[in-house]
Amino acid sequence: MSLDALEYSWPCGFARFEIAVRNPGVDWFGDGELALLAAALGHPVRRIRAHI
Repeated sequence: MSLDALEYSWPCGFARFEIAVRNPGVDWFGDGELALLAAALGHPVRRIRAHI
């Protein structure tokens, strides 16, 4: 089976790198915080929650 044929319930992604934050004191980053991070990186970002 190819990865394209799988059904995902959360937003999923495959990347060359990740920025992982553990126990930041918040459950989820807000849109404003993501916009600031994207501006700092010079590239759009997408939040994907990991369930390990």
